[in-house]
Amino acid sequence: MKTNFTALDFIVLVAYLIATTLLGIWLGRNQKDSKDYFVAGHRIPWWAVLFSVVATETSALTFISIPGLAYTTNLGFLQIAAGYLIGRIVVAYTLLPRYYQGDLVTAYALLEKRFGVGTRRFASVVFMVTRAFADSVRVFATAIPIALILGPTVPQQYVMPVAILVLGALTLIYTYHGGM
Repeated sequence: MKTNFTALDFIVLVAYLIATTLLGIWLGRNQKDSKDYFVAGHRIPWWAVLFSVVATETSALTFISIPGLAYTTNLGFLQIAAGYLIGRIVVAYTLLPRYYQGDLVTAYALLEKRFGVGTRRFASVVFMVTRAFADSVRVFATAIPIALILGPTVPQQYVMPVAILVLGALTLIYTYHGGM
């Protein structure tokens, strides 16, 4: 496959990936505990936490799939976007301020406090299993454009594995160190 990526394009892409990773490490340098990691030690306002939640739940798959969906179908998918917007507004004004004012750091701590440790464990397992499947799809979908870019420079049988490994490694590093 032929690509129009030049050496400068590769330099910019690699610089972006490195800068994003280093930014996550730098922003997480003062974290001491889970409260710092998840809610920045409550040093930022709840609305900033809302933006962080929205940014976290908006994956690369959204950016890759929605334009394709808009191109191949009608605009019916906008109902979903409208629902997301309404849901986020409701959460922003009703749940997030109360959650943020409390001493709890995660939704699972809230589940345990309200319903017991069994409910927290069950919700945690369900979340981890569904996240494993969903994030696998997201990483694969995100690796497709990277593989298309890498195509001519990496042997064909290694293109997708290399793209997935690079993407996964960088994401793990900045997520582990960055937090909120």
